[in-house]
Amino acid sequence: MEILTRVLVLCVLGSTQGFLQSKQILLEGNGYTGVTVAISSQLSPSEIQIQKIKDLFTAASAQLYKSTKNHLYFKDITIVIPKSWPNNIAEAFVSGAQVDTAHVIVDKPNPLVDNKPYVSGMTGCGQPGKHIHLEPFTVQILAGLADKILLHHWGHFRWGLFDEHGDKESPVQTSNTNPWFYSSQGTFKPNICTKDIQGVNQKGYCQSGQQCALDDDGLPEKDCKFCVNERSNTAKGSLMGKPDISSVVEFCDHADSEVPHNSEAETPQNKVCRGRSAWEIMRLHPDFKDTTPGSATQNTVPTFRVVQQRIGQNVVLVLDKSGSMNSYDETLTTNPQRQTRIDKLKTISSNYIRNWSPNATSIAVVTFNGTASVAAPLTPVTSDTDRQYLVTLVDSIIASGATSIGAGIQKAIEILKNASSDNIRGNEIILVSDGANTVRPGPDDVLETVLREGVIIQSVAIGKEADQKIDKMAKDSGGFSFFYSGNEQSTTLADIFLGIAASSSDDEDKIYQIESKSLNITKGRNYSSVLTIDDTIGRDTTIVVLGSGKDFASATLSSPRNGRRITEQCSDSCRLKIDGLAETGDYVLEISTTQDTDTILTVTAQSYPRSPSAEVFTATAWTHTESFEFSPSTPVVLYSSVQKGVSPVLDADVTMVVEDSEGHFINVALLDDGQGMDITKGDGQYTGVILPTQLKSSGRHSLKLLVTGKEGETKILVPATGRRKRDTTSGGAPSTLVTQNVGGFKRVTSGGTFTVQNYRVVTGDALSPARITTLRLQNSEGERFNVSWNAVGDDINVGKATAYKVLLSKNFSALLNSPEAVSPLTGNIPTPAGPGELEVFSLRVTETGVSYFLAVQAVDEAGNVGEVSNIVPLSVLSDHVTWKRAENKEVTSSQAFSYVGLIVSACAAILFIFVFILCGICLCKRNTEYQRKSEKFIDFPKKLPERMISTKRDMKIDYRMANPYMYPPNYWGYHGQDRRFHGYNNDSYLYYIS
Repeated sequence: MEILTRVLVLCVLGSTQGFLQSKQILLEGNGYTGVTVAISSQLSPSEIQIQKIKDLFTAASAQLYKSTKNHLYFKDITIVIPKSWPNNIAEAFVSGAQVDTAHVIVDKPNPLVDNKPYVSGMTGCGQPGKHIHLEPFTVQILAGLADKILLHHWGHFRWGLFDEHGDKESPVQTSNTNPWFYSSQGTFKPNICTKDIQGVNQKGYCQSGQQCALDDDGLPEKDCKFCVNERSNTAKGSLMGKPDISSVVEFCDHADSEVPHNSEAETPQNKVCRGRSAWEIMRLHPDFKDTTPGSATQNTVPTFRVVQQRIGQNVVLVLDKSGSMNSYDETLTTNPQRQTRIDKLKTISSNYIRNWSPNATSIAVVTFNGTASVAAPLTPVTSDTDRQYLVTLVDSIIASGATSIGAGIQKAIEILKNASSDNIRGNEIILVSDGANTVRPGPDDVLETVLREGVIIQSVAIGKEADQKIDKMAKDSGGFSFFYSGNEQSTTLADIFLGIAASSSDDEDKIYQIESKSLNITKGRNYSSVLTIDDTIGRDTTIVVLGSGKDFASATLSSPRNGRRITEQCSDSCRLKIDGLAETGDYVLEISTTQDTDTILTVTAQSYPRSPSAEVFTATAWTHTESFEFSPSTPVVLYSSVQKGVSPVLDADVTMVVEDSEGHFINVALLDDGQGMDITKGDGQYTGVILPTQLKSSGRHSLKLLVTGKEGETKILVPATGRRKRDTTSGGAPSTLVTQNVGGFKRVTSGGTFTVQNYRVVTGDALSPARITTLRLQNSEGERFNVSWNAVGDDINVGKATAYKVLLSKNFSALLNSPEAVSPLTGNIPTPAGPGELEVFSLRVTETGVSYFLAVQAVDEAGNVGEVSNIVPLSVLSDHVTWKRAENKEVTSSQAFSYVGLIVSACAAILFIFVFILCGICLCKRNTEYQRKSEKFIDFPKKLPERMISTKRDMKIDYRMANPYMYPPNYWGYHGQDRRFHGYNNDSYLYYIS
């Protein structure tokens, strides 16, 4: 199961500032087009070879076509290389954020997942992930296997499939006590699809040779795993299980298929997808619903295009100056300081230019009403003088006339093309409009041009009358749509422009928003607020106060320790800037006004990382769709990922502020507790819901994410030890993860917009309790079983449920598909506690060697019944040969010390000494043999066999072996499993020979 917010990821939003969506992947016939692979700037050309990426995707394309029964392959792929690489590699250049919007990111390995590939941002069955993370080892070393590994992760990323094995692919385990085994037919069977895969149970890791045993709870020990025979298996299995098995080349299907799904196993796929197989989920995806199988002779070799990211970005502000922009928003009060829409737009655009747009950005301004004109030419903003020149031109905009959105887009593209010698792909247009298109061309008329030229449109709708078509144009172009209701208390407009600026900045110089709030200040009363500068940011920190009128307020900023104060008088806006590196800690911002009436202000703060290598706190926000059909029984689900670098942030305060088209606000708490809609506890991915009763209107709703880290409470997840050595097989034991306290911090980001269709007032209670996903077997003792789960609420996770239905059946299918036909158990059923609290239930079954299946449903006071929980198999243990109690776990008072025990112990000691001596002799012989072999190439890796066609520099991969003791230093030899020559130098670096 892919968890890191790592990520960050769904094809909805980007990984750093929370709202860039991945570029669209399209289907032409049976071929995927538009797939983007981005190489991180953290990698150098010597660490990753572009040809290896091409080889991997070529092999994966052929395998994809076979595994999907001739439905799909990779038709064209764009590989984006960093701007820091030599400029003679790429065929063309692209602008803007590329890593954030790529589908596959090749980056440094992540030790939280044992340096293996993963998918970030998994949110639910059938829901896409954010992106696939590959590291150089998989790309360059695992030839003959990496294509199936990539396909495994494509199943996560594209079709929303989950793992069908017990290995850890995420930084936290599933809710099962041991993810590798489940109770069935009197024994414990491996959690894998299918049931016929052969292997052995091993404790610790697959080369340990230690037999697994049962712990005190009568369950397999936590460090016990099922080690598959990767090369000798003949049984077919699922690629979502163990793709490294040679016989596994397909996805599992229904019980009567050639690759039958093991629906009884306690795998993430069964837990999240309610027992359905991979193909059952895949058939529901448009990739399969909208295609028919192609020819068996189809050429599946992709066309590759290598492009390089440009330094800097060209941005055109396309601003609506039609007559409707002279109006005031209906939600505003009669405040004499209030601004018209055009005045607000000029203020916010000026601040984008003056304070938020990154250096090395070139900005132009286009205005449109019935026609379009250039208000400001494309100008590099490298100094305050450049920025002020553009601001002066923006201030002169006057609104009047009709609306032709398409004319504004056409003029912006014309400016961009005149400034570029090759192409304008990746350049950005920020489109702002408050009304419907009244004069052609409109959004539909220019969409084809936008897509052909590859420009990215970020659309900002002001008010509920804004044309809905600009949202679609933004999404289709790879941008995002935003919405501002006009509410005077809202900070949304500032958050949108600041977030767009952050998305345009380079990865090495990203801007982070650390404050956003609306203030209502009164004459004679000072306002005071605390601004936290954490130890990951603090370079060139800027606080901006937005208001209206001449000298409307005075603002002072005081530092934490040295008492330094910065004071500014505010006319329309003011800026307090901390040059260089700010002190870490809590700054105090004080604001006062001399205005006779209440003054409403917006305060924002932003900062840059303390150093280019800093692992910064980041926050992302998203929903899994842009449009919801209103239903009294269906909530809107919200997601957020909070990380420091690649480490999940735990126990942070995470709130989503939802603003509708009428100016109403909803505050939604997001939790990382593994309850209800949240898949896994403690993974840094937070989930919350908007109940149907909380919604007030149809139309657009904007999202704003607030994340606060608390000193002494908030933690990050990190490896217990340093970076692990990369394991070429599944045999290595997973790394141990621990938590580490972090200091206080705050992040703010815009989460984009979603739309509610056909809202109506809710009458009665139609909302059921959440599905319980945490049911697990706690312990097993003979015929007695204790199971536990975490309570859910009356309405999803709000309030207390009224009762539980505990269901037990020998028929798995009946329990899954017809729970109403299964009679609930009675007696000792717990009364529901508050959401998240632990519930425990004890039961007894008498038949030995028979599989039972247990599930739970929560019921509310209106009789609404939640969905069937994840299903837990139960079986009285009869296999006492394979599964014994761990040593020293069954000592009783009757097992007293005796002479017989002493004799047995003495014999065992003698046998141990004999074996020890024998092993010593064997080891000496083995070392002698290794020395003899290594002497043949005594200067390895300086003197290489002729069959080694790669150079030493090309072969050296900076990963350590998981089990270096298996081979002596300077040893090389034939690796039977991988069918390659390899070697190890004195530092145990791994060398593979092509």
